Amino acid sequence: MSAHNRLLAIAAFTMWAIIQPGTVSAQDSGIGGDGFTRLLWISTANHMILWKLDQNLNVVVSCDYGAQRGFDPLAITTAANNNTYVLWSHTDRRSIALWVVDANLNFINSQSYPHLPEWVPKGLSTGGSSPNFHVIWESHGTKAVWDVDGNLNYVTSAAFQQP
Repeated sequence: MSAHNRLLAIAAFTMWAIIQPGTVSAQDSGIGGDGFTRLLWISTANHMILWKLDQNLNVVVSCDYGAQRGFDPLAITTAANNNTYVLWSHTDRRSIALWVVDANLNFINSQSYPHLPEWVPKGLSTGGSSPNFHVIWESHGTKAVWDVDGNLNYVTSAAFQQP
C-alpha cells in the first residue's frame, strides 16, 4: 500500500471512529472469485460500512449503509458470483434479514426470515463455485446450516449435534 493510500485509509478510519463512538469490529469475507476482499465494519451503534479491497489491501470501493432499525449487522460472505451477502440479526437474536450487494457493494435485494424459537444466528459461509451460501445457527449445543441460493431463497437445511 502506498504511503498516500495508507494515510487516506488512516484518515478515513479516524473520521469514521470520531463520528461513530464506541468499539469498532471488522470481519472479512475472504478473497472473492474476482480477487477482491470485502470487509465489514461494525460500530457499537450497529452502523455498517462495507469496503472492497484489492490484492494490496487498498480500499477501492466503500459503501456506508448506516444502522438498520431493530437489526444488528452480524456477518458477511462473498460467493463465487462475486455478490456479497450480509447477515443482519434482529435485536431479538432469533429472526434475521439477509442482504445481497453486488461486486461493487451496491444494494440489490433483501429477504427477512421469521423468529425461530431457541435458535440464534451465528454466521455465514460460502465455498466452491456455487452462488449459494450458508447461514449458521446454534441452539443448545446443536448447529444448523441453511443452504440459501444467490437470490436469498431458503433451499434446504441440516442440523448437527456437537460431539
